[in-house]
Amino acid sequence: MPAIATGLRGYTRGMSHVVVCGLGRFGLQVVESLRAAGAEVTVITDESTSDDRLDRVRVSNTRVVIGDFRFATARREADIAHARAVVITTASDVDNLEAALEIRGEAPGIPVVMRHSQPRLTGRFESDFGITAVLSPADLAADAFVAAAIESPSGEPAASVTPRRRSAVRRHRARADYVVIPSMLLALYLVAIVVFKVALGLTWLDAAYFATSVITTVGFGDFHLRDAPEWVKVFGIVLMFSGIVLVGMIASLLTIFVVSGAAEQLRNQFAARRRRDHVIVCGLGLVGVAVARDLCRRGIPVVGVDPDAHDDGLRDAHLRCPLIAGDATSGITLTRAGIDRARAVVACTSNDALNLEIGLTAQSAAEERRPDRPLRLVLRCFDADLARRIHSAGGNYTLLSEATIAAPVFVQRALG
Repeated sequence: MPAIATGLRGYTRGMSHVVVCGLGRFGLQVVESLRAAGAEVTVITDESTSDDRLDRVRVSNTRVVIGDFRFATARREADIAHARAVVITTASDVDNLEAALEIRGEAPGIPVVMRHSQPRLTGRFESDFGITAVLSPADLAADAFVAAAIESPSGEPAASVTPRRRSAVRRHRARADYVVIPSMLLALYLVAIVVFKVALGLTWLDAAYFATSVITTVGFGDFHLRDAPEWVKVFGIVLMFSGIVLVGMIASLLTIFVVSGAAEQLRNQFAARRRRDHVIVCGLGLVGVAVARDLCRRGIPVVGVDPDAHDDGLRDAHLRCPLIAGDATSGITLTRAGIDRARAVVACTSNDALNLEIGLTAQSAAEERRPDRPLRLVLRCFDADLARRIHSAGGNYTLLSEATIAAPVFVQRALG
C-alpha cells in the first residue's frame, strides 16, 4: 500500500474530493488508503457507526456526513455532483447496487467503484449498468492467502462462522442411532436363528431362512409354528412385531442418511483421507470460498471445513473439494480433514479470536502427529494491533486482512 500511496499522491493533489459510502471495517480501510494517497475524502455513514471509527477518520481531516447514502439528501450534502469519484464499500450488495444506479442517474460522468460479494456478476454490472468498477474484496485478497499458504510465509494484518456445538451433539446422537438400531436388529436375528435351530430342529440355513421370513413378515408357509411349543410361539409373536418396528426404523434411518446429507458427508470424509500435501481452509464464507476456488484453479488439493459445510449456499458455490462439516477448533475435525498430511491451514472466519483458536489447535495437532514436518498457518485478522503482537511473538503464523489487500485496488480504480 505505501508504494501505491506514493504513486498517487501527486496525481490527486488539488483535485476534488472522493465520496466513500459506508464506514465499516472495509470502508475505514478505503478512507485511510485514500488519505494516504493524498485525496480529499467525504464519508457518508449512518448513526450506528462507532465513535472510534468516526474519530479515526476525523483526525485525518476527513469530512463526515451522517445519513443514509441510499437517499439523495445525504448524497447532496456530500456534494457527489462535484466529486472526483464515489466508492461504495458496505457489505450489503443490494444497498450498494441501489446507490450505484442512483448515482449513475444523478451524475453519469462520475466514476463509481462498487463493492459486491459475487465476482461472477461484476462484469455484468460494469457492462450492463455502466458502473466503472465492481470489485469483490474477498476475490482480490484470495491470491495473497493462497500465496501465504503455498509459498514462503509473509504476514500482514485482516466472514462469520461460529461453532454450533448443539448441532454437533445432535449429529453425535444421529450417528449413535445408525449403530444401535441395526445392532438391535442383528442381535434379534441371531437369537431367532438359535431359537429356531434348537426348538424346531432345523438346520442352520433353514433356521436363518425361517427367521428372515418372520422378521420381514413374508411367511411363505413352508415353515410355521403351528406345532411348536407355546414359548416358541410367543417368541415368534414378539419377533414379528419387533421385526416390523426395527425394519421400519432402519428404512427411516436410511432415508435420513441420504436426504440429510450424512451420506455425502461420509463420502467427503473418505475423499479427504486420500488427500496428500493439501491445504485445509477453515471457514467457508466469502473469503474462504474465494481462497478454496483459487487453490483448486491452481491444481492444489483442498479440504474445506465449516459447521455448515453442506448448506445449499455452499453447494451453489460448486467447490471442487471435500467439505467437512464440523468445528475447526476441534482436533477431531482437523483430523478428519487430514491435518497430519496437510501442508497448510487457512483460517478465514470473520472472528479474529476464533481464527487464532483454530491456528493454535492446528499447531498443537501438527506437533503431536507430525513433529518433523512444519505446518503453515495463515489466519484472517481484522485487528492490526493483534496481528503485530502475534507476528512479534513468533514466525509460525501469517496474518492477513482482505481489507488491507483490497482497499488499494479500490483506490486505484477510483483515482485513475
